[in-house]
Amino acid sequence: MDLIERADVLSQLQMEFEKTSGGEGHCVFINGEAGIGKTALIKAFCKQQQKCIIYQGSCDALFTPRPLAPLYDIVWQIKRDLWPVSHTLEERSELFLKVFHELSLHKESILIVFEDIHWADEATLDFIKFFIRRLPKLRCLFILTYRDDDSRSSHSLKNVLGGLSPDLFTRIQLNPLSRQAVYKLAEEKGYDPGSVFSISGGNPFYVTEILASYSPGVPENIKDSILSVYNQQEEGTKNAWQICSVIPEGLEISRFATLKSSWEGMDHCFALKIIIVKNERVIFKHELYRRTIEASLSPFKRITLNKKILDLFLQTFDEKDIERIVHYAKHANENKVVAHYAPIAGRQAAAVGAHVEASKLFLTAIEYSEPNDTDRLLILYENYSYECYLINQIKNAIIYEGKALKLWQEKKEIEKAGNCMRFLSRLWWFDGNRAEAEKYGKQAIEVLQSQPSSVAKAMAFSNMSQLKMLCDESGECIRWGMMAIEMAREINNDEILCHAFNNVGSCQWKTDFANETGKNLLMESLRLALKNSFHEHAARAYSNIISVGLVAKDYDLCMAFLQDAINYCEERDLDASKNYKLYMKSRSLLETGNTKDAAAIVDNLLSNPDQLGTVKFGTWIIQLNLKMRQGNDKMLPFILESKKLILKTQEHQCIIPLMIVLLQYEWLMGVNILSDADLSLSMALAQRIDIITLNSEFHFWLKKVRKLDLRLGKLYEPYQLLKEGKIHAAASFWEKKHCSYDQAITLFEGNESDKKLALSIFQGLDAPTICEKIKMEMRADGIKKIPRGQRESTKINPMNLTNRELDVLQLLQKGIQNKEIAKSLFISPKTVDNHISNILFKLDVNSRSKAVNEAIRLNILK
Repeated sequence: MDLIERADVLSQLQMEFEKTSGGEGHCVFINGEAGIGKTALIKAFCKQQQKCIIYQGSCDALFTPRPLAPLYDIVWQIKRDLWPVSHTLEERSELFLKVFHELSLHKESILIVFEDIHWADEATLDFIKFFIRRLPKLRCLFILTYRDDDSRSSHSLKNVLGGLSPDLFTRIQLNPLSRQAVYKLAEEKGYDPGSVFSISGGNPFYVTEILASYSPGVPENIKDSILSVYNQQEEGTKNAWQICSVIPEGLEISRFATLKSSWEGMDHCFALKIIIVKNERVIFKHELYRRTIEASLSPFKRITLNKKILDLFLQTFDEKDIERIVHYAKHANENKVVAHYAPIAGRQAAAVGAHVEASKLFLTAIEYSEPNDTDRLLILYENYSYECYLINQIKNAIIYEGKALKLWQEKKEIEKAGNCMRFLSRLWWFDGNRAEAEKYGKQAIEVLQSQPSSVAKAMAFSNMSQLKMLCDESGECIRWGMMAIEMAREINNDEILCHAFNNVGSCQWKTDFANETGKNLLMESLRLALKNSFHEHAARAYSNIISVGLVAKDYDLCMAFLQDAINYCEERDLDASKNYKLYMKSRSLLETGNTKDAAAIVDNLLSNPDQLGTVKFGTWIIQLNLKMRQGNDKMLPFILESKKLILKTQEHQCIIPLMIVLLQYEWLMGVNILSDADLSLSMALAQRIDIITLNSEFHFWLKKVRKLDLRLGKLYEPYQLLKEGKIHAAASFWEKKHCSYDQAITLFEGNESDKKLALSIFQGLDAPTICEKIKMEMRADGIKKIPRGQRESTKINPMNLTNRELDVLQLLQKGIQNKEIAKSLFISPKTVDNHISNILFKLDVNSRSKAVNEAIRLNILK
């Protein structure tokens, strides 16, 4: 059947492809339900291209997908010797770069298609992110198709899309055929159009199959339609269909030839075009056929057929087929085979960064192993726990590391047990449970204390130093850190040295911003990490440098490292660490008055339900701050839930910022939401931990809202000036830091003219609740002629565009060209040019499309 109602989509694809000839590549995600016509659309689009190079790859529907399957498909097409010798993470990174380099040498336009990425493994998703981020450097259109009705993959794909800049890709949703189109097709075939549309729902595949000549009339549903064809076949044809139905990824022709019993009736299968050869594999022409036939098999028949395919793979063993062996062994109830091969497949998946698939395979190996084989289970528990840690399934990681610990203790393996406890400490900290993290950290040290120097012992010391650094207990952090440093030098281990330098340097520098020793140690940690490619440690060093900058209100330091840090993590697909840096960027933007960009980052981070606690807690506080300023009246449940979880961290860096925001909320709303216990805990924390900037701000709000005095020995400079009544000097301090919110809060403590100036600053900060609060207090103080603020029309049109410029902008949004705009508005084309020039100038952009995007961002356009 010819493509119907897809002309607009083909035109859009063609337009995007033609743009790439200018040297800037683009990505298009095409999604829709099974049978909606994604493959047919791609086939038609590729067919209409005349002068370009086309590379195509696809993903398989295996229990655990083959790592990098679609990339390896196109590697053979690009250049055969790109295929890596081994499959380590380093080889994977090198392969990514080689593929990109080879494509950059092409002078012709390139079209790359990856089909069915809803079945993609994690390593393939990593390549997709890697490639799309660099796509603007190529003359390439990258098309990816996926099902939006596959719940198993939706979360992973959302994470991919959420981690990409929106200007790098376009999304196209394929819709079912309209009622009119289905009616027309059905009437041409002589069928009842109402019944066809009712059964098919407009799904092109269903419509095609119902109307196909080999389908006997209109069956009750599509499953009956497929089975009615199947049941009419000769026994040989049915047998071939049955075998093919249990092979989701298809079977190579060379291997299929060895299944002699399957060849009977194959000619008829090919004649019907129900089974086809695609990419040198025998496969059903559509996944819906395969699933329907497979579901019709009896359990015993399904096991028998899977066993037959398993035997075939075992006889012709190839290392690349391990995932397939596990798949067929699992469905053939061959437990020993699964237990043997699943860990091998898991290690291979982990080596190329496919950690989601690796975790599934290690868990499968655990499930299929003998319960009394403790030596084997120990290794599997630790492997599975580590993979869960990497993919942020922290609770599962804790459970299985706990199982491993119990077995190590039973075996009286002291060093192994101590290292296990140290890792559990790290896991509990990621889970946001400070008490458990401390407990296991101490246990690790107690167990290893009497043991000779070792990597496990040194890391136990450094882990405790890190825990103390995170809760700002500087003395303990430095004590444990120096012990780790001494032992790392003794055993000549740069990685532990790098880790411990980070802890000690961060703590020393944060408690004393003038401390060059602390700064130098932290910078040395970064240098060592970069030199030795300790990626996780380098990312942590970047984070702690920026964190010190935020605490010190040194926003120049933050900005000097932020972009390099984000790029470093992005290039190495360290997404969790990149997200933490994005949180810090949003915090820096909020504190320097850019609330819109801060909110955009926070919304994007919190759209991921599996976000790490270390990222989530900070972004919650920023979101609370934004909601509080804007007067969100539904935030109390969110406040109570976030307060409960953040207090569990027992960390000054989380709790004191939360208290500051909640005290401001109390001031604005005139309600008390902090209990005496909350205040006592946080006041004790502030008096014990010497972070002068946060403590001084907490002191200010405590005194303003609750009339409580922290009795701090020393205040941060602007708060000391405020205490001395030097309002203008304190406000000037904040102005130099570009902290307009703090500047306005400070000015509001002054005289009438200071309060009016404070109000004008708040009016420019999108803080309507605060504006109303201080207006009310000004009226209560008898102040007259209170500034009204921006008119509503100015809020809607903050760039002061004229009405005619707004008319032109609305037409630009519709993609209308200058001549048509002139006709529509009854003005000359030259006048249109002038209006567009003014629009570009006022919005500070250099193109029509960017003007529209900027106007949408500013809420001038919807």
